[in-house]
Amino acid sequence: MRLKNLGAALLAVAASVVMATAVPAHADPTDDARSEQIDQAFLKAVKDQGLKLKSDGFALDLAHSTCDVLTRTGSVENALRHIQNATDWSDSKKIGSFGSLAVQGYCPTSMPKQ
Repeated sequence: MRLKNLGAALLAVAASVVMATAVPAHADPTDDARSEQIDQAFLKAVKDQGLKLKSDGFALDLAHSTCDVLTRTGSVENALRHIQNATDWSDSKKIGSFGSLAVQGYCPTSMPKQ
């Protein structure tokens, strides 16, 4: 599957993994505590999807930078290409899954509209 076709795949994967990155609500969490919860939920979802990366720190950095690319360019294709370039993945399903998890966890308002 070409990166151009991954936009629809990204949306489909996002719909299927929304619950994987859901963070339970707490009475009054601090920003740091909430950020830590999101990070832990994101890393768990990445592992649950079988996506292997160099380290947890690398996964978090890649998720944030993927959101930066998506927000800056508005292009799902650019964001997915960013993931592909940062990893050794050629499997579009892995790329789309990671992109979906990144968007759900860190920039849900940047999710492309169909």
